[in-house]
Amino acid sequence: MQSRRRLSPDARKDEIVSAAVALFAENGFDGSTRDVARGAGITQPLLYRYFPNKESLIEAVYARVFLESWNSEWDAMLADRSLPVRDRFQRFYEAYTETVFDPVWLRLWNFAALRDAQIYQWYNHVVEEQILKPLVRERRVELGRDQRFQVSRADLEVPWLLHGGLLHHGLRRHVLGIDADMGREHMIAQALNMYFLMTEAQAG
Repeated sequence: MQSRRRLSPDARKDEIVSAAVALFAENGFDGSTRDVARGAGITQPLLYRYFPNKESLIEAVYARVFLESWNSEWDAMLADRSLPVRDRFQRFYEAYTETVFDPVWLRLWNFAALRDAQIYQWYNHVVEEQILKPLVRERRVELGRDQRFQVSRADLEVPWLLHGGLLHHGLRRHVLGIDADMGREHMIAQALNMYFLMTEAQAG
């Protein structure tokens, strides 16, 4: 039997996280560290040398899947006032869904919502700070309202309808295998139409 190749500590840690991503995407965050170790081809005691507990491993999975998938170019795209807000967010959501409409990403997002409040709260915080609050502020500017007012929880309800609806579309299509009647770009445009009509009515 061929012996397992030696890996650097960083490479071994990366391999453990990859095994955890695969396991948690399939079984949810109830999957055990013993099963993660088996998937990585190592012993459970060795796994604990890199991750002292399951929570630290979940944090590494969260960072890999949810944080490292964020493209820093998206920030500039959302802030580019040379384009109307609607055009900016159409471009953004086309790029964003190109990344997150991945079965592993969507399954982990769904499991996080169902079974692990902490990881879902982390994800929600990123979405609100990086996407939804900028959308509210930029829309205020476009409507001639003062953007300096704090974005309240109530202000985020309609943007969450937009964002959550897009992710649910991805889940239905790429995880559940339900065919969509419209292409991704058209679906994003329709969702943005809804958002802009609602915010226009609120401003009236």
